[in-house]
Amino acid sequence: MSAVSQPLRADSVVGEVGSRQVLARPYALPELRPNEFYVEPLKREQLGDPPIWCVETTDPFDLYSYRVTKVLACQKTAFQNVVIAESCNYGRILFMDGAVQSAQDDEALYHEMLVQPAMILHSEPRDVLIVGGGEGATLREVLAHKSVRTATMVDIDQEAVELCREHLGPWHQGAFEDPRARVFYEDGRDFVERTDALYDVVIIDVVDSFEGGPAERLYTREFYELLRKCLRPGGIVVVQALEFSPSDYKEHAALMRTLKYVFQEVHSYKVGIPSFLCSWGFLIASDWASPADWHAEALDRTIEQRLGTYWLDHLTGDFLIASFVHDKETRYLLGLPGPILEDEHPFVAPPDIDDVPNLYAKLPVLD
Repeated sequence: MSAVSQPLRADSVVGEVGSRQVLARPYALPELRPNEFYVEPLKREQLGDPPIWCVETTDPFDLYSYRVTKVLACQKTAFQNVVIAESCNYGRILFMDGAVQSAQDDEALYHEMLVQPAMILHSEPRDVLIVGGGEGATLREVLAHKSVRTATMVDIDQEAVELCREHLGPWHQGAFEDPRARVFYEDGRDFVERTDALYDVVIIDVVDSFEGGPAERLYTREFYELLRKCLRPGGIVVVQALEFSPSDYKEHAALMRTLKYVFQEVHSYKVGIPSFLCSWGFLIASDWASPADWHAEALDRTIEQRLGTYWLDHLTGDFLIASFVHDKETRYLLGLPGPILEDEHPFVAPPDIDDVPNLYAKLPVLD
């Protein structure tokens, strides 16, 4: 949008782009980065009634609703219920079994934080295994590296992947057609048990459920022991590690303890994902990679050398290092002993922790 020379009311309409009005403003708009353009925010009165809602049902007590303008796909596959819809606040959204899996407006944040830390830390990632990743965005981020000669994606749900290929073009950006990509439709655990290939980086990007479902066997100690045998020396594993905050940490902590049974260096990091309505956790596991050894300037140089200036929207050296820093309460909770995840042993979460409020505290606390 070009700047206006005469002061105008901030709400004066000067035209329309698609279904959205374009307003004149009494100030000049700054020039944007390549491939960006201005779009006026959607207003409630433009939508009409009745509203259409997609409801997040994964929390046992609370429901979270997303208003949508169009449902593009709604299909029950052999493994899960898949819905793809246009939302008002987050762009196009992928729901699986009632849970938001990915949203157009912030998928780059999620996928950069899932994929790029391991890819950047590895000295030369050549062969990469992705377990899950049906949208194709994980594959996209891997293939952005010129050093990659093969990117093997294994997803159990071919129907879901085909829906994503059809409706989520901005996610995969043609990654499925890249000659380095190899896509297999089978259980990720079965693939790992059978393969004799070796990988530099392994990325686990499957649905977040310990209780039944197609991903349950991809979170256990036995699976990670199998996975370790697929790694070359110096290899790295990264796992999407579920919702993670001081009020929702038990599954993340259990997964962290499980990985520590298999790898010498296991580190937790997180980032807030707006469409998830929470902060999301990740775990990076290896025998050598430790945040204490990282320096922001060196990471930035590696990013520039491998990916250039404009590929990444979010990740920088400082941001990556900061994502590994947890508050005092979270560090305490992560350090508590507890169960690990194993085959044939259902996960039983530890009890909640509460404390007795001090009704008679004297201030200042320090005498």
